[in-house]
Amino acid sequence: MAGVGLAAVAAWVPCRRWGLAAVTFGFHHGLSTLLARKTERAPQWLRACRHKTSISFLSRPDLPNLAYKRLKGKSPGIIFIPGYISNMNGTKALAIEEFCKSLGHAYIRFDYSGVGNSDGNLEECTVGKWRKDVLSIIDDLAEGPQILVGSSLGGWLMFHAAIARPQKVVALVGVATAVDGLVTQFNQLPIENSERKNYFFLHSA
Repeated sequence: MAGVGLAAVAAWVPCRRWGLAAVTFGFHHGLSTLLARKTERAPQWLRACRHKTSISFLSRPDLPNLAYKRLKGKSPGIIFIPGYISNMNGTKALAIEEFCKSLGHAYIRFDYSGVGNSDGNLEECTVGKWRKDVLSIIDDLAEGPQILVGSSLGGWLMFHAAIARPQKVVALVGVATAVDGLVTQFNQLPIENSERKNYFFLHSA
């Protein structure tokens, strides 16, 4: 599920300033199209050396601390939501960071609880808990309107976050999104295994 996608799908969510649209395009061209609405002249790639990122931790009461790296810049900001058990140092996360540096936009990449440098036990993690991770990043770290970029399972979490935070999420970019993967797995479970199906449903929402 965490493989590199060859195509990207972007869907704009309703917003008073951004309107509503849906398009399909190549990955970098997609982000360029979204950010061009705010930036008429993009800086050159050489300006990337002026930006630096360092690892930090988001402390949360009663929840594992999340490791993240944040690049300061202009609005709208971009948040990368990785795939299943992928961390914030993957090729897509780093490529998007370089792209944001070139345009001068804010950017956040992070590790789910139980993954990478974040606290927590992977065996105790669920999709529902990772959804809370994404919302924590949006609520506690992100400033102003955000474009979410979800890869694989991150695409499913991206949609959940957009529904939960419509006032802050202005656009979505999916990279090989697995938006129906959990529903498909749920439907494939044996009907006699009802307790397992109920557990799966409750911990995937």
